[in-house]
Amino acid sequence: MSIPWDSVSDAVERVFGLHLREGRLPDLKRALKGAAAELGHPDSSACAQLLLCRDLDATSTEVLASHLTIGETYFFRDSDAFTALSTRILPELIAARRRAGDLRLRIWSAACCTGEETYSVAILLNQLLPDIANWQVTLLGTDVNPRFLRKASEGVYGQWSFRTVAEDVRERYFRRLAGGRYALLPAIRRMATFQVMNLVDESTQTNVHHGAFDLILCRNVLMYFTHAQATKVVGNLHRALHHDGWLAVAPCEASQSLFNRFQPVHCNGAIFYRKNRLPPQSELRPPVAGSSSVRAVRSAAVANSPLCKDSPAPALQRPPASVGPTTKSPDAGLTAQALAAHARELADQRRMSEALTWCDRWIDAEKLDPDAHYLRGMILAENGDVPAACAAFERSLFIAPDGVMASLALAGLERDRGREGRAARLYRNILTMLDPLPPDAGIEHAEGVTARQLAALVRDLLKGKQA
Repeated sequence: MSIPWDSVSDAVERVFGLHLREGRLPDLKRALKGAAAELGHPDSSACAQLLLCRDLDATSTEVLASHLTIGETYFFRDSDAFTALSTRILPELIAARRRAGDLRLRIWSAACCTGEETYSVAILLNQLLPDIANWQVTLLGTDVNPRFLRKASEGVYGQWSFRTVAEDVRERYFRRLAGGRYALLPAIRRMATFQVMNLVDESTQTNVHHGAFDLILCRNVLMYFTHAQATKVVGNLHRALHHDGWLAVAPCEASQSLFNRFQPVHCNGAIFYRKNRLPPQSELRPPVAGSSSVRAVRSAAVANSPLCKDSPAPALQRPPASVGPTTKSPDAGLTAQALAAHARELADQRRMSEALTWCDRWIDAEKLDPDAHYLRGMILAENGDVPAACAAFERSLFIAPDGVMASLALAGLERDRGREGRAARLYRNILTMLDPLPPDAGIEHAEGVTARQLAALVRDLLKGKQA
């Protein structure tokens, strides 16, 4: 029997949200073969038929989910992310809640697999909250695979789950069992609850309410969704966050276009997104393809690069009131460096018209400064003037052809304009520029992002274009 694999892939996307086609088609075939054997079917075609006929009962759904999903995880996976959580994200949330007199923390570990991530957060909270008994902590772990969640609820793990965990942490929070296994202490295990949830099926999200969570971790899962499904999921995550809430994703999933309603923050080598507070009504604009807050755009480029870190420019006295907003010549006595600082400061404050004026004054003072044209492109992109933004980035690259972030910004805008070939050439050129650099080398305007991190992101973008 010939299996219509495109239709089967469609069904898997519909039921589980997983994008398993083309290069990942062998994974789908292996998963169905394994599920068929477990369900007692002679071959994978029977499972394919169940999907195509929409004839899945609870048992078949669970078995398929167990074979389609990946169970690779461990405690404190991605040390950069957990360092950021322990030194910045969670301390800021805790301090804010203390100031408000609201001793509640609500955290969601989405696609939590077998619970290592969820319990890692529980351990951090135990370390950060000396008065944890006075707090109401909600720590929800969800996954589409019920088998993973049963293991998570048990809280018993083997050596492989501790591959990056310090011995003292394991000794403090776990009890050694026979056979080299470890059981989580009951006090930590009771902090978490687990629930079956399909991120692309809102009917399963009964515990997810508007503004319900202070922190959501959704790492290493969006990469398995189609773009349309990932966009839908990210929208749901945005709604589920408190107005000052944080979202953690894997570095390879970072995307300015996908997370354009968030403020990207780069801290300790990890990527986080913070839910934007709404600007005043007078500053609201229709959304523009390829743009988000200008701080994200300035620091990481408008082309799917969310690698941003808060770094306000030095304060600068505003010009006299007599200077009109359309004045192009720089004020006497202000250096190009001062003009640049104020242009960046205004851009960070989303005062785009003023920022553009000061950027133009900077260019008048230093016509061959590629950074001035780069910032002008960022501001224009934020304002929605894509052709002018592209022209600004082109001028920056004409002056400095090795401008990695200008190339990245231009590639994103060209992609948004449907110029796929041009965007792909720019991405390949970026990889050529990054290749000879040391992996940990910093990149100008990337504010702490290394050559290795940026190269991985660009390869992912290029792979997505070629898929």
